[in-house]
Amino acid sequence: MRARVVWLEISLILVTLTFAELGEVLRELRTDVVLDWFVSLVPLIWINASAVVLYGLGRLYFSSAFAPPAPDASRPRALSFLVPNFRILRARPSRIRSVWAIASVAYAVAFGFLQGIFVVDLSSSLQPVFVVIESAVGYGPGIAWAPTTTFGVQLRPYSVAAAIALSLLSGLVFALAFQVVTRSRRATRALPAPLLGFAVMCPACASGPLAGLFLAYVAPIAFMGGMGSASAFSRLLGFSTVLLLVTLTLLWILISFLSNVLPSGDPASAPGTHGSSSA
Repeated sequence: MRARVVWLEISLILVTLTFAELGEVLRELRTDVVLDWFVSLVPLIWINASAVVLYGLGRLYFSSAFAPPAPDASRPRALSFLVPNFRILRARPSRIRSVWAIASVAYAVAFGFLQGIFVVDLSSSLQPVFVVIESAVGYGPGIAWAPTTTFGVQLRPYSVAAAIALSLLSGLVFALAFQVVTRSRRATRALPAPLLGFAVMCPACASGPLAGLFLAYVAPIAFMGGMGSASAFSRLLGFSTVLLLVTLTLLWILISFLSNVLPSGDPASAPGTHGSSSA
């Protein structure tokens, strides 16, 4: 019942966003602001997908009532791949949240440079400027700001939304993987399953964040139409959009799996630990 409430809220948000955005797209098509409906819809898909994922993440994280029950034999295994268990984040908040924050910021910087949000030109050919970019919904209104001749910032709604979503999810994947390493090191004999699980999941843990960085590299080519033809431009736009959706889904599954596999309690408080330390 609680999961249905979250799905209902996400559906209402998505319907509201889609209704408002389609009205704006139709107005732009009628006034010849854009001539291709697909080119206009692509950034909106990026924004909507990012908003839905971020809302679901925040709703489950800040609302303890929506936390899934403790894993047991009667619980469907599919939920372990769909619903994250954030008890592990609350068990050791000072450490894992710090790792999550640092990893998210580092990922956001890397994504920003590959995406073109941050521009560095060592030849000093940039013109110091501050401009509000007016363009189709999703692409604009944006901001182009170059405080110096070597560094600039370009903010557009679709790129900012994707950067926030991918950075938070990728940072959380890294934090959970880091949690596996540090906890398993202290309980190698008692927790062989997390060690084996980490060895199996490690390639998958890297594939999600790397897919986001690959998307950041490909997307500027797609949105600039740098392929030389309209058909190639349209295909690359579609590829980048599918890649974004697949990456967000993969990161969500990894977070759900890792957070449900790892024990939520501190190993120091596990049964038998106090007895061995007192001995």
